[in-house]
Amino acid sequence: MKLLDDIVELAADNKEPIGNLLRKCLVLERQLKNEKFRAWLDLELDGYGSGNEDLPSYRVFSCINKGDFHGITVRMTGQPISLHVMTERDRKLLEKVYLHQPAASYEARPGQDSDAALPWNPYLVAKYQTKIYQDGEPALMRAWQEIPGSVLIALLEQVRNRVLRFALDLKESLPEEAASVAIVPAEQVDKSVVNHIYGGNIIIASQALNTVQVVHQNVALGDDISLNSALEELGITSEGLSELQKALSHDKVEQTKTLGDKTKEWLVDITKYAGKEGLKVGFELAKQTAIKWISQRYGIHF
Repeated sequence: MKLLDDIVELAADNKEPIGNLLRKCLVLERQLKNEKFRAWLDLELDGYGSGNEDLPSYRVFSCINKGDFHGITVRMTGQPISLHVMTERDRKLLEKVYLHQPAASYEARPGQDSDAALPWNPYLVAKYQTKIYQDGEPALMRAWQEIPGSVLIALLEQVRNRVLRFALDLKESLPEEAASVAIVPAEQVDKSVVNHIYGGNIIIASQALNTVQVVHQNVALGDDISLNSALEELGITSEGLSELQKALSHDKVEQTKTLGDKTKEWLVDITKYAGKEGLKVGFELAKQTAIKWISQRYGIHF
């Protein structure tokens, strides 16, 4: 079957953009109609939520923290930082790197083998500025988590390999003259998705499905309850919902049928209104989903 052949070719060729491969898989999913497969594709294309619990294992790794130190008589750049002086909460934030962005974003780097860096939150730099070395000398000026280029390459390889194994498994299930993958039994497709796409982890597969189902729900016209309920499922706090209502009232969205400046500001700052577990999906997808729901509630047409 040509579609599967194209996917196998794209997955096997490292020169082909990962985004092209995933979009071709979306076409395949429309024939398979498997929600778990679509959930994984949506997350790899649009990015994972700000919470760390649902990330697949190939997007989490231990890292080295480094920093620049300035003192009266010494300056040190790129110095490894020991995390033993930190609180347990801060140490857990920094001892691992969690990669939430769309898969394609890790491919779009000038040097594929070059290392990357994730800067510390300025609050943490200030908090530990004089606590790394005795008597605060030299002081920490800048810090980051170092991400080896090999880790980012491995992430992309994991995505390609999972798609490749899944596509090859489907090909083996089809007669040569088959015109569509739709003839493969749904139970067999689901088993193949769990085994090859989710690495056999049915729990992660179910969590991914639940996350994407949140995004695909709709809000009824004029129904504030369904709007608030949907946003809560997305990860927005009651405080965030209150701030949104203030913005909508200020912009008179009910009358103008357009998103005003205050509402747009709320959407840009949507991550600020997430609970402790973070948003269920990445920033851009969360923003677009919130726009869709607000538009449905107020009858806004674009």
